Order: sequence, then structure tokens, then C-alpha cells
Amino acid sequence: MLSSPEEIVRALVTYTDWWQPTTASIFRVGGRRNGSSSDGLHAGLLETLSEREELCRRMQQIDPRDRHLLYLWYLKQLPAHEIAHEIRISRRQCFRRRAAAVRELIELGDPDRARTVEN
Repeated sequence: MLSSPEEIVRALVTYTDWWQPTTASIFRVGGRRNGSSSDGLHAGLLETLSEREELCRRMQQIDPRDRHLLYLWYLKQLPAHEIAHEIRISRRQCFRRRAAAVRELIELGDPDRARTVEN
């Protein structure tokens, strides 16, 4: 899970998709929608909970500045020049830091690396 740049990017981009919970509560009040009964969960939510949890765990371990860069890039989807301006780095450095942050997120999922960091 989340072992390639493509998987990391997909997880970041879809993190705020419409079917994802917007609050800590995943249940909707009023269990009816379009006249049918509902358990309060959006379709697709349960399949992505473990991925979302893992992405959050890894994001907490990277540099706050890189976390902010990834947020601006993938969730807010700002252009590189605006991101660079906001975090006060060059546009070129913005691309480099983004790539390095994605690589770091992949490495944080490597069980061998996790054991090395714990020891």
C-alpha cells in the first residue's frame, strides 16, 4: 500500500473526494436518501480507510514545510509558482522538494526502514 509515487499522488489527490468524511464522524444523521435506507456510509469509504490512515501516519513524520507543500500542491492544487511564493522557495526548489517529499512518504512505508528508525 502506498509503495509508488503514483499511489501516493492518487491518495493525496483523492483525500478530500466527495465521498470521504468531512468530520471525525463518518455517520450521516437521517438514514434515508432518495427514499432508500442507508447505513450512513458513502460507498467506497470503508475500502480507503486503512489507506487514509497510513497516509496520515506518514504525513505526520515528514517535515512540516514539505507537508504544507504537498497540501498546497495536491489538495489545494495551486500552481507551482504560487506554492513557491507561499513557502518562500524558488519554483525549481518547489519541484525538487515535492519529489523528495513523495519519495520520503514511500520510504516511510518500508518496514525495513521503520525498524531502523525505531532502533
